[in-house]
Amino acid sequence: MEEVPLTMTDLGGRRVLITGAAKRLGAVIARTFAESGAAVVIHCFHSEEEAAALAASLPPCPAPLAHETVSCDLADLDAVRRMAESVGPVDCLVNNAAMWIRGDAPQSELDRQETVNRLAPCELIRRFAALSSPERDFSAVNILDAAVLSGSAPGTPYAAAKATLLHDTRDLALELAPHVRVNAVAPGPVFAPRELGSAGMKRIPATLPLKRPVSPEDIARAVVLLAASPSVTGAVLPVDCGQSLLSPQP
Repeated sequence: MEEVPLTMTDLGGRRVLITGAAKRLGAVIARTFAESGAAVVIHCFHSEEEAAALAASLPPCPAPLAHETVSCDLADLDAVRRMAESVGPVDCLVNNAAMWIRGDAPQSELDRQETVNRLAPCELIRRFAALSSPERDFSAVNILDAAVLSGSAPGTPYAAAKATLLHDTRDLALELAPHVRVNAVAPGPVFAPRELGSAGMKRIPATLPLKRPVSPEDIARAVVLLAASPSVTGAVLPVDCGQSLLSPQP
């Protein structure tokens, strides 16, 4: 199969904030934006060293812009608002950070998960939309979960937050148009939650229509595509090797 080049879009001069970008999928998304010419603001919470190392390793962006890092607890909405003000206007926001905990966790942890997975993304979209201007459109891309598209996600608080964020994506796309675009990418299984390790992921590719793992680079390219497509808003793009085509599993 012919390899698709990683850089498809010229985003030179654009500034992009990616939450949860120090490691894993967020780091792949950050690198893909940087390879497209964007200046990347790498958000993290506890991973300051990894964020700084990633920023230093990215391809340089056009001056006077520079890659940056910012630390914030997304479960604290006051801190989220302060971060948005300190970062200032951006051309694109990628809400990638997520939290996964078991449904039998204490209510305080469930509330924290709801804030990180749904409330903080919506707050950031509204804050950066307010900082944007009609002369330069602002776009946001939410990272969902392909399982919620087929109804195969288990009835957990995590799944409920991701499913609600899907509806928020479409509602905000209507509410904030015409100078703000809001889209989403719904990845299939790519990285197991840190709490579960990789053991539960080994058998999943065989159950997918394409019979292969989901590529993090494909997810990143889809995010860049939506961020750079002026005619697209309210879209939810599955990048899941066909997972969302499957019937719900018991």
